[in-house]
Amino acid sequence: MSVIGDNIRKNRLKNNLTTRDLAQKIGVSHTAVNKFEKGLLSPNKQMIRKMARIFKVKTQKLVLDTSSLVDIKNIEFRDEERITKKNKELIEYIAKEELEKYSNLLEYFPEERFLSFDPEKYREEIFSHEDIEEKAANIREKLGAGNMAVFSLTELLENNGLIIIFAESVDGFSAQEGYIQEKYLFVTLRKEKTEEEQRYLLASELARIVFDIKNPDLDTEDVNNEFASSFLMSRELIIKDTGERRKKISFFELDELCRKYRLPGTIIIKRLRDLKIISEAEKTRLHNHVKDKSEGPSDETEIKNEKSDKYKKMVLEAVLEKYIDYKKGAKFLNMLEKDFLCLIDEKK
Repeated sequence: MSVIGDNIRKNRLKNNLTTRDLAQKIGVSHTAVNKFEKGLLSPNKQMIRKMARIFKVKTQKLVLDTSSLVDIKNIEFRDEERITKKNKELIEYIAKEELEKYSNLLEYFPEERFLSFDPEKYREEIFSHEDIEEKAANIREKLGAGNMAVFSLTELLENNGLIIIFAESVDGFSAQEGYIQEKYLFVTLRKEKTEEEQRYLLASELARIVFDIKNPDLDTEDVNNEFASSFLMSRELIIKDTGERRKKISFFELDELCRKYRLPGTIIIKRLRDLKIISEAEKTRLHNHVKDKSEGPSDETEIKNEKSDKYKKMVLEAVLEKYIDYKKGAKFLNMLEKDFLCLIDEKK
């Protein structure tokens, strides 16, 4: 496959277009598009410009080889058997496109300016479910989270060196991890519908990175999900909120817990039961309430998803520390120069 052919295919997949869709848009046969992608036929300049407009990229993005800008190592997929080859290729492309920006930007900083997330620093061995509570507390301590509620898990992990990328939903995809420049660990996660789901998925993926499960009888997903609950809701803090034993939890109190910990009601209820704060009967009662609520009118309260601001912060720092000028900073963030200057003024 040629450089142009590879770039056409990746951008076509990213825009969810078939070869017939693209062919129709640029006025050629789908056979011609297939030949473009396989390097058997070269599109002329007019065709390249048309495709660049359709993909909303610069023409250089189709003709230049950017593969050497970032070297992604040791990529692993969660639930890999459920993702198609096409979707796997798409996710790799999305991740690589984002990581190219990080790689380019890092070249302007002193070599040791940023931490790299070292999984071995946080490594914990798991032999049974009883280990998870203690290990979650250990990892919270190592990350600097203590026993307080984690208001932004993304920010916490990024401050400890992890690069996090949120990708649009792709069938079969849950999460992916690897290394940029053989040093910086990154995680690509599917973008969830709500903040609660996003936080829980990110915490589960953290367990996948740092846990060494020694017992083959343990289900990895069960362990990771149990860790997510323990990590995001420390035993000490939730007992402080509810007490050690409760006959009833009011629906109002449950909603308050959901807001505080920014997690779905079903996860909160399971955590309360796992800690034996509530009985199985009370768990069922609360579950029925959550189920009835979900089937009723939708809650129009705006929920802000976990998002990564790391790249934006890095660009602003590079400009303020005079590693790059504001024109290059605007280009990194794909902003108009006047808008970027306003942003800089806000952050000074």
